[in-house]
Amino acid sequence: MNLNAYYENLAFDLNDGDGGNFISGWQCDNLYAVDFLTAVKERSKHIDYCKYQYFDEDIELSEKICCTHSLFDDVRPQAVLCANGSSALLYSFVTYLKKLKINKVFYISPIYFTLQVAFELYGIKSIPISDRQSFEKGFLFCLPEENSSVLFLTDPIWYTGTKYSEQVISEISKWQKRTSSIVFVDGSLQYLPWNGFLKENTSKLDPAYTFRLVCPSKQLSVHGYRFSYLLLPASHLRGMAWTYANIAGPTSADSIIFAHESIIAIRDRTLPDSLMQVVKRRHTFLRKHNIIESNISPECGYFVFEKINVPLPEGYSIMDGKYFDLTSYSGYIKINLLSPSIHLLYNAPF
Repeated sequence: MNLNAYYENLAFDLNDGDGGNFISGWQCDNLYAVDFLTAVKERSKHIDYCKYQYFDEDIELSEKICCTHSLFDDVRPQAVLCANGSSALLYSFVTYLKKLKINKVFYISPIYFTLQVAFELYGIKSIPISDRQSFEKGFLFCLPEENSSVLFLTDPIWYTGTKYSEQVISEISKWQKRTSSIVFVDGSLQYLPWNGFLKENTSKLDPAYTFRLVCPSKQLSVHGYRFSYLLLPASHLRGMAWTYANIAGPTSADSIIFAHESIIAIRDRTLPDSLMQVVKRRHTFLRKHNIIESNISPECGYFVFEKINVPLPEGYSIMDGKYFDLTSYSGYIKINLLSPSIHLLYNAPF
């Protein structure tokens, strides 16, 4: 099976692993969201639910995002495109590439399977530039020589909780400037460091040629609302915005409300930092008691990729390396440290 087939099988034949609640899944327990959700509901009293709502008309929201990144990264984004979740932006970007008559792209694994689906549907050839992922021993990559290339990468690698090194990003940055090449960064799980240090290495890429995806829904672990945004070159904003509008249409009033409160919460840091402290504590405990083991050193997010040394129920669904285009690390699985099923590993106090 190809990558897309594994995810289709998981969705339709394995019931998304108990609706995403399995230990490798994406559903999260979050006891710290009460105050945040109260603020969202309070803001909902001041919006007109009878009118169409558009992200691109909300200048205040874009300015909030730009100011937040100026604070976190010491770089003000050239432009922002807000959307209903990451998948819509991924698909819109590939559609935009097709509109620009780009029929070949390069990537470093892993990339989210939605991208592979879009590449296949649009007939865009996707070429890996490394046979290893950045956390693997002996990771090397060969950047294309041609000018005006397009490179996709995911940072952090969501399922391992690991980032690209400064050295690697610096090398890509130099290549990008030398060749005027576009780099698309799927940063859906950025700004979730375990050590509290917020700056992202990919913020140092050339803003005139970089598209960087950020997902507040994932940062806050509040997945019932859909909100992501793309930091992008000003020269591409109109084209990308129109492409996205033709795919997704207007947004919902609730998404606008959530977006405003999410940026406030991300800047405040109380909610995401509290979650990361839980994740770090759980990971330390599980490693110390030999419940899980790995030679990968996670540093961010709420997923890790490890061996489990306690038995799981017979026939239990898990996500191993095949879901992430990974051939090494046999016996390792993706573990969500905020999963409702964490009790399968130990009875965790929140």
